[in-house]
Amino acid sequence: MRRMGFLYTPLSLWIAFGGWMVAACVLVLAGWGNPFKRLHDAPRQHVWLAVVVAMSVLWAGNAWLDDGTVIHLLGATLLVTLFGWPLALIGMAAITGLAAIAFEASWQGVGLTFLIFGGVPVGASAILQRACLAWLPRNPLIFIITQGFVSPACASIVTSIAALAVHVVLVAKPLTAAPAGYALSTLLLASGEAWFTGIATALIITYRPAWITTYDARRYRLGKPPL
Repeated sequence: MRRMGFLYTPLSLWIAFGGWMVAACVLVLAGWGNPFKRLHDAPRQHVWLAVVVAMSVLWAGNAWLDDGTVIHLLGATLLVTLFGWPLALIGMAAITGLAAIAFEASWQGVGLTFLIFGGVPVGASAILQRACLAWLPRNPLIFIITQGFVSPACASIVTSIAALAVHVVLVAKPLTAAPAGYALSTLLLASGEAWFTGIATALIITYRPAWITTYDARRYRLGKPPL
């Protein structure tokens, strides 16, 4: 069986190195302001590590679509909501690395995989959350709906479109060669992403609001985490 997906797709050296270089630049940008200061106490450190490990396990439950790209739950929006986009990017890099080790993937596709399945959903989630913060009423219900359900669904769809576009370019095929049922699979994945993130967000807001370390959480008045 031909292995596809960015972790497995054979890439030319310039694409592989380009992916790694861009990924490195993104991680340098994420770590520039010392985002780990958000994890100054043990409980937050444990939550961040737990989410990274849990999402690494969920990434293993993926679906391969007719020699096309791979789809799976991302978890990026939850990381952005809890810790902000810099720590979310670093967490997604760790998830990608753990997935690569678990799948025994070659090094060529790891950088590109992080950019598509890590950087894109984190960026989309961060932009949507900023927009919701600026334009929508600030109350817990709006926070749960937008950050828990709408944002992860949109981020999942954007990521699936980006993954398909890059995959089509890499295999030098027209869009008509996209895997059958990809649109339906994308909608199902977005639905699963929304329910997973939404339920997790609602539970955390109810029982552990201090775990939400982002500035958005304070503006939504979900309870000010201890400094």
